[in-house]
Amino acid sequence: MTLNQLEYALAVAQFGSFKNAAVKKAISQPALSMQILKLEDELGLRIFDRSKAPVSLTEDGKLFLERAQEIVTSANRLTEFSNKLNDEFNGEIRLGIIPTLAPFLVPLFVDQLLKDLPMIKLDIHEMVTERVVNSVRSGEIDAGIISTPIQVYGIKSIPILYEKFYIYTSDPHLKNDENVILETINYEMLWLLEEGNCFRDQINNFCDLNKIRKNKQFIYRSNSIDALIRIVDTKGGITILPELSTLSLTVDQEENVRKIAGKPKAREIAIIVRKNHDKVRFIEKIKRYIQSNIPKSMLKSEGLEIVDPEIKIDYHKSYYKGFD
Repeated sequence: MTLNQLEYALAVAQFGSFKNAAVKKAISQPALSMQILKLEDELGLRIFDRSKAPVSLTEDGKLFLERAQEIVTSANRLTEFSNKLNDEFNGEIRLGIIPTLAPFLVPLFVDQLLKDLPMIKLDIHEMVTERVVNSVRSGEIDAGIISTPIQVYGIKSIPILYEKFYIYTSDPHLKNDENVILETINYEMLWLLEEGNCFRDQINNFCDLNKIRKNKQFIYRSNSIDALIRIVDTKGGITILPELSTLSLTVDQEENVRKIAGKPKAREIAIIVRKNHDKVRFIEKIKRYIQSNIPKSMLKSEGLEIVDPEIKIDYHKSYYKGFD
């Protein structure tokens, strides 16, 4: 028994003939008749008395179609309700974002999203990659935005953008070069994030960080991209920036940005969720708002060398006690 079969039978009862019902339901008369016969055979009763013109309902058919009408009406209301859900976003989304991305990505889309969806509550926390992954797996947060690809059991990745790497330098020699060859960098002047950050690990994939001397007179261990920019501005030297961070630079600072020679190196950024998660509409909405508020060139990976973040997740650590 199907809803279509019930609707066909109700149409025959309403219009008094198989021909008129078939026209209203945009189906051939033989196909409609066959579906109703299948329904009657399955039920073990005759809904219509076909010996009369116009066709009429049997007594059992009347009782059956009364209940059938209730079912079809309820199904239509359920469809209307689901359509309404597609237009209404009312609830809370808990979102973890890695620190090298959050300060530059969130301001691009959050104001417009909250303006268009005033009933939604967006609870965003900066977290290191491992904690984002573990918090998504535990259900402590609904989704995360991290650098991928990753292979973690129970986690699904939804790529949203591709972010190129750039050189940021106050070195007058490098500033004269349109494209910087990595092998020419003075590693003693290279400022990077603290060890253990996946962004630093990605840089290690295309820079020989073993060349960085540990006996520097001044060592600055930072977890902030903004801090590295300020260090280069005040102390000189070089750092490597993700593309979104360059969008908020001042005009003077933009003069310090240089491309890396060769095939552009980039990181993939994705939303991660639990498989079979229950906030599909909300996550898809966030993805659309992000993608509509970033440069269109960041939506495609063609022509880019995607750098592996080399994410290693320790499941024995407990990250489920709060958002610190």
